[in-house]
Amino acid sequence: MATSTKLSLNFSKSNGKSMNLSYNYARQDASNANIKSLMQGIVANGAIFENTPTAIDSAKIITTETTDVDLS
Repeated sequence: MATSTKLSLNFSKSNGKSMNLSYNYARQDASNANIKSLMQGIVANGAIFENTPTAIDSAKIITTETTDVDLS
C-alpha cells in the first residue's frame, strides 16, 4: 500500500474568479503557519500571473492511498 500527498491552494483572483494551485508530493506534516506563509507569498508576488491572486481562500492537504490489485 502506498500513499501520496497533494497540497491544494485556493485563491480569489483580481477578475473575481477563483484560482487553484496544486502541488504533488507535499509534506503531510506541513504546519498551518507554513502553508499560510506560502499562500501569502504567492499573493504578494502574484504579478507573475495573468489574473493575479488577491486573497487567500482555503488550503487542503489531500492524501491518497493506493493498493495494488493481484491479477494472477
